[in-house]
Amino acid sequence: MILKKILHRLKENRVVVDSVVIFMVAVILIIPNFLQNTDIYFDDGCQHLLRGYGAYQAITNKENTRVISHFANGFGYSWDLFYGPLSEYCLIGLGIIFHSFNVGFKILLLLIMFLAGACLYKLVYCMTDNRNTALLAGIIYITTPYFFTDIYVRHALGECMAFVFVPMVFLGLYHLFNTEKNHYYLVLGVAGLLLSHNIATVLTAILALIYCIINAKNFSRSRVQKGLLLDILWIVLLTSFYWAPFLQTQFSAEYRVFEKDAMATQESLLESLLSAKDLFITPNDTPYVFEIGLPVILMLAFSLVTFRVLKENKKEYLFFLISGMLSIWMSTKYFPWKLLPSQCYIIQFPWRMLLFSSFFFAIVASMNMSTLIKKFRRRDVFVIGLICMMYVFSRYSCIPYAEEVPEVTEYELAAISGQENEWIPGMGRMEYLPSKAYDNLFYVATRQQGISVLEGECKLQKEHKNGSKMSVQIETSDEKAILELPYFYYPGYAVKLDGVPLSVFETENGFVGSMIDENEVGTLEVKYTGTRIMNGTQVISFVTLIVFLIYIYKKH
Repeated sequence: MILKKILHRLKENRVVVDSVVIFMVAVILIIPNFLQNTDIYFDDGCQHLLRGYGAYQAITNKENTRVISHFANGFGYSWDLFYGPLSEYCLIGLGIIFHSFNVGFKILLLLIMFLAGACLYKLVYCMTDNRNTALLAGIIYITTPYFFTDIYVRHALGECMAFVFVPMVFLGLYHLFNTEKNHYYLVLGVAGLLLSHNIATVLTAILALIYCIINAKNFSRSRVQKGLLLDILWIVLLTSFYWAPFLQTQFSAEYRVFEKDAMATQESLLESLLSAKDLFITPNDTPYVFEIGLPVILMLAFSLVTFRVLKENKKEYLFFLISGMLSIWMSTKYFPWKLLPSQCYIIQFPWRMLLFSSFFFAIVASMNMSTLIKKFRRRDVFVIGLICMMYVFSRYSCIPYAEEVPEVTEYELAAISGQENEWIPGMGRMEYLPSKAYDNLFYVATRQQGISVLEGECKLQKEHKNGSKMSVQIETSDEKAILELPYFYYPGYAVKLDGVPLSVFETENGFVGSMIDENEVGTLEVKYTGTRIMNGTQVISFVTLIVFLIYIYKKH
């Protein structure tokens, strides 16, 4: 009897029912990912899996995860100083819970798919006050072909998480300009994007700025001004533990990622542009699906009719439609990329814009259907949703498979061999190496694990290295000695001689260097501790998070 009452109440609670529907759609879509021979290491998958596992190893060795000491031949390699750590944290947590990073990775993709659909559901419901329209939007969103490519083929964990946070950004902006509450979603969206995917953050910021411009008249209202300033303050403080060390690292030395041709060149960018055919047909010789999707195209065909009869949200509807079309245009060879400055090449692959066309078109398509179909009901949602699912199912032949998919524990952790244009699981193209180290890869590949004396004379005894920690008995002669320690140079290494801090610098080979005065005898200790800025902003972000959660709780 009690169970019957609970089920009846759940049935009456439309939010719960719709959430279950979106979750079940995500579960059905993700099933192939749980097959044993689905190659989750394909493309970016191995980078994210090995990054998460490497950081986990650092944690178990009681080390700072900003530098993964086991990577790069044991010389240490940093992800967290350059790339948002949110996906890493999630993967580590799920990997621990399920006792397998492979399983944790798959569960994380499932959660991302569900949350993406749920967030778009929330946005469209706030705009239309129609749960059927919102439910259809959520289903269309997670069945778009490019989302399929990110989830199943590229395994681009950071960009997949952007599918969750982009709707949050626009939900927060919609509340900021149109309601008196809940614009804190803007904080969650921007912070989540920044901690997940740098490029998606920049692109979203541009689109969000355009949305703000078309709502410029609302800026005269004090509520909007105060709300926006408060949200910006929240974002700055919440994410300070990431962006402050990022800036400190950028100005402390030269790193490969900041070089002009490191991430992309005009040539590589132009090679990745799509043709009109790619938007409609997927060739048999490629696993990447860049289609808009036939169901979405058919639903978009009614946009003009919808715009004419639409009574509310016309401005938002037009913005979403134009932004979706612009996103498609920018992904193709018909957009004038050659005329843009080289700074725009940071996008790497123009087809990334399909993330945004998937988002915008899901909203427009759902609004078209709810406007076109008289007495738009849940059964209409299920029929259209089923068609969208069947279409994306037809693309499952593009999923990469392997004869054997090993556990992440069986992989060699990011070893540099010194080969030209080397691609390394866990380190990609070594974008986050110091530039001096990248220019001396043969030296890196052949270097021993001990301390090198670059200048002067120095006796070294009882060298002991354990991850990012090292100790050695040292004795210098009548002249100063310059040492090169077996760690790549990232800000945050502490070097002490008998407890007295020594200055550190970057050597010509991109390693940590330190100078020892003449006639010194003692124990040299090395440890990666992070800088004062890193440690201080961690405290600031943690305290801000607690206060922000209390703020949200009181808002509700």
